[in-house]
Amino acid sequence: MTTIAAEEKHITVNGVELRYFDYGNESATPLICLHGHTGQAHIWDEFAEGMSHHFHVLTIDQRGHGESGWASTGYERDRFVEDLGEFIDALKFEKVILSGLSMGGWNSLLYTTDHPERVEKIIIVDIGPESSEEAKKQWGSRAPAPTEFGSLDEAIASARENNPWVADDRLRQDVSDRFMQQENGKWTAKADPALTAGPLRDGTDQDLIHRYWHALEVIPCPILEVRGAESPLLDGVLREKMQKAAKNLSWIDVPEAGHVVTVDQPKAFIEATRAFLGA
Repeated sequence: MTTIAAEEKHITVNGVELRYFDYGNESATPLICLHGHTGQAHIWDEFAEGMSHHFHVLTIDQRGHGESGWASTGYERDRFVEDLGEFIDALKFEKVILSGLSMGGWNSLLYTTDHPERVEKIIIVDIGPESSEEAKKQWGSRAPAPTEFGSLDEAIASARENNPWVADDRLRQDVSDRFMQQENGKWTAKADPALTAGPLRDGTDQDLIHRYWHALEVIPCPILEVRGAESPLLDGVLREKMQKAAKNLSWIDVPEAGHVVTVDQPKAFIEATRAFLGA
């Protein structure tokens, strides 16, 4: 687990108060980390600490997630991208590196498409413009993840059912960061229930899928895809198509990791990204 005490901060952008963690080193290039759908900023703890000597690392609870505000303006993909843009502008960053897991990767790609001069490099973690056929079949038959449990141990046991790779202490920490205990003793998800009211449009909306493919085609900066080797989301067919579409895409598979690579194998994730970042 981490030993560096990042400074917890809050900022209002695009009408929503966001919590974020600032790891200092303000004279270095900003490295902004964006979690996935229903996640939270602490998935980056080990990575942020490991890179804090080389970069000005900031990890964000995006709208509706973690300790950030729930958004009356909703959760369309462009609202997240607008939040990122206002965050970068508010902190007066001229150029940044973006690291986004899952939907954080989508947000990073769309922001960079419109602001290529502001982004030096991008890491996208276990995400692509669309999902593999295997993943589509699996998710089409999978029940929604529970959002309430009678105890923290029940929530941890539920999370463990689909993830044999993450260490016990890291799994407990991740679940503790994503859930909160209510006065009645039950543990409920911190994420706004509106986020899980239905499936993500990104997997079926052809306009969004087109925009993600277009992003790969036009973004000029280097992009690193870090895939969890046990995750079904991306496959060889998509890898080949993505590498043909992108100007400068490299790819690393992390063994014994599912979708949330930074939690399942935090040390391996750091090593996978070190050369790309020049750290």
